[in-house]
Amino acid sequence: MNRYNAYSSYLTQRFGVPVLKVPLNGGFSCPNRDGVRGTGGCAFCENRAFSPVAGERGSPPALLTSVIARPSNAGKVFIAYLQPFSNTYGSPGYLAGVYEPLLQVPRVVGLSIGTRPDCLPDPVYEYLADLARRTWLTVELGLQTIHNATLVRINRGHSYEDFETAAFRLAHLGIDTVAHVMLGLPGESPAMMQETASALASLPVSGVKIHQLMIIRGTPIAEWYERGEVRAMELDTYAEALCGFIERLRPDQHVHRIMADSRPGHGLIAPLWSARKSTSLAYLRQWMDENDLIQGRRWPHPPR
Repeated sequence: MNRYNAYSSYLTQRFGVPVLKVPLNGGFSCPNRDGVRGTGGCAFCENRAFSPVAGERGSPPALLTSVIARPSNAGKVFIAYLQPFSNTYGSPGYLAGVYEPLLQVPRVVGLSIGTRPDCLPDPVYEYLADLARRTWLTVELGLQTIHNATLVRINRGHSYEDFETAAFRLAHLGIDTVAHVMLGLPGESPAMMQETASALASLPVSGVKIHQLMIIRGTPIAEWYERGEVRAMELDTYAEALCGFIERLRPDQHVHRIMADSRPGHGLIAPLWSARKSTSLAYLRQWMDENDLIQGRRWPHPPR
C-alpha cells in the first residue's frame, strides 16, 4: 500500500520512464551569507554536509552529461536539479546563462531550482514564467517552518509571509512549488510542526520535502547542541512527527523526501541515524505500516 503520494512514482507515471534528478552546483551564492540579508547563513546550514555537489566547480552541463552517459542510466530521462545555495539569486540574464545550457543536454526533460522565497524579484518571475512554458519546471523554496519566531532564531532572514507570497505568485504562473521543511527545530513542539503541515495544505504548494534537523559541525546549532540548548530527534520521535505531518498534508501534494542524510565525514554530529539512510528509511516505512499512515487523514477534507 502506498502510504503517501511519493514524487518519484508521480514522475515515472508522468514521463512513462524512470526519471532521475541530478543535483548540480550552479555556482550561486545566498543573500543570507553575503550581507544583503545577513551573514553566516542559517544556523543549521553547511551545504557541503547536505549536498554532495556543493563543492563541485566543474561545468554543470558537462557534469550532467557524464551522469547521463553512465550505463546504469540507460532508458531514463533526467531533471537537472540546481541544489546548493539560492539558485535564483541573480539577474534573469545570469540565470539564463546557467539554466539554458542544461536544457540543451539530450534526455533532459526539466529543471528543478532550489532557492529562497526572498530571491524572486519581478524580472525573475517573468523569466521563470517563460521557462515554464518551454520545459518541466519546479521551484523548491526553503521554508523550514511557518513560525516566524523560529525563523528569526535560526537566522533564516525571511518570514513565512515571504513564502506565502512566493507560493501564490509561482502558482499563478503555473509553476510547481515545493516547500522544504525541517522537523525538530529549536523550540518547536509537535503541535508547531503539525501547524506547518496544515498551513502548507492550505497553500498552492504542489510538493513538500521533509528533513530532520541535523547537527553539523561548524554551525551555530552545533554550538547550541554542545551547550545542551538543542536536542537531536531520536528516530522513533522523528517517525511520529513525520507521520503526523504527512497526515495533515493534502492527498494531492507530492512528498519528495521523508528524511535527509549525511555522515560524520561530512560534519554530522547528530542524529547518527541520519548516516544510516537505508536502515532508517526502512524503519520509517515500517512505522507507517504499523500505524496505518494515510496521507491527508487529518486534513480538514480527508480522503474517503
